[in-house]
Amino acid sequence: MDEDQHANSGPSNKSPNQVPQKQKKKPRGPTKGIKSMPGVPRIIEWDHLDRPTGKWATDYKNHIGEISRAKVSILIRTWEDVSQGIKDTLWEDVKREFHITDETKKEVVLKSCDKRWREFKSRLTTGWIRGTRKRPKDEKMPYDLYSYITKDIWKEFVKIRTSEEAEEISEKARQSQSFNIYPHHMGQKSYAEMTSEWQRKGYIPSVSSSSEGSSASTISSSLPSRTCLWLLARSVPDEKGNPYLPDQGTQKVKENIDEWKRKQDEGEFVPKSARDDVLSRALGKTKEGRPLTFGGGVGIKAVWGTGDRRSFRRYGDAEMEEMEARVTKRVKDETIQEMNSKMDAMVMEKFITFAKELGVQIPSHMRIDANVHSSCRSGGLDPFADITV
Repeated sequence: MDEDQHANSGPSNKSPNQVPQKQKKKPRGPTKGIKSMPGVPRIIEWDHLDRPTGKWATDYKNHIGEISRAKVSILIRTWEDVSQGIKDTLWEDVKREFHITDETKKEVVLKSCDKRWREFKSRLTTGWIRGTRKRPKDEKMPYDLYSYITKDIWKEFVKIRTSEEAEEISEKARQSQSFNIYPHHMGQKSYAEMTSEWQRKGYIPSVSSSSEGSSASTISSSLPSRTCLWLLARSVPDEKGNPYLPDQGTQKVKENIDEWKRKQDEGEFVPKSARDDVLSRALGKTKEGRPLTFGGGVGIKAVWGTGDRRSFRRYGDAEMEEMEARVTKRVKDETIQEMNSKMDAMVMEKFITFAKELGVQIPSHMRIDANVHSSCRSGGLDPFADITV
């Protein structure tokens, strides 16, 4: 495929039989700690979304995972239950190892620790308890692989993860995962890491090449950046190393993307906001719960700011009917109450007039002011109790 074809099409939709068979991946074993490199400072870099990038990004991620597993017990239910002391220890460790001087990065680092710790517990559950994930062939148990997991800890962990509460949580997670009909093929790498790799391969432009008109902008020259990243994440290399979309569902989305891109180029589709782009239209997502192609932990505000968020909520038909019924009842009740109040005042006024014509003495507490409406129900008084003829 030459560069012009590559630029116009993005990841290819060629026949799957032209793509080499993927080799079976080895089951993931324990992650080894990063190697000590005396005299070589590991200085982590951050992009504009506070995602780790640069030479030490992989070491940073591995270190985060290792210390989180070692310092935070798998018996703790949630990250909120982890003591502040342990969290501070994690932060100080990472800050020292990667020479982080910006204290505002503490929240970012701890979010990563939380994510890696939860992933570890999930791997233990799917690999050794549920058996839905491959594990090392040597059949070693977690307490043989990890020095911080004892037999007693493992026994208690199994008890926790097989409880009724855990089963309910697991079922909700499976239902949530079932909505992920377009899985990515990035493996353990993040969008931030893969973006650098795709730039090196020339699939998307780097900062330097984009201004020079370099051929590095092959795919992204015809596709919006976010759309391009979404497709590349769901591609695999063919026999020539070019990105190919192996999943039929993703291939269909690519066709939708091409159609919406055509509409945008011809003026039929004009995005209403940064979020309302070709990708969101092709996926049928008019409102995203989180921004796609930026990775976990990156929120809508960080990507699009607050100005692009909706100030109103869209209601479904059932919700609208319920709301209309509540409003109708409230208006009806208030109208009846107002009518009753006016009726009480009118009756009292007529009664007093009639009583005066008969020469009946009116008790002082029944003499009403013109601006005050009286009600026998609200006042709790019998208007006829003290009348004498």
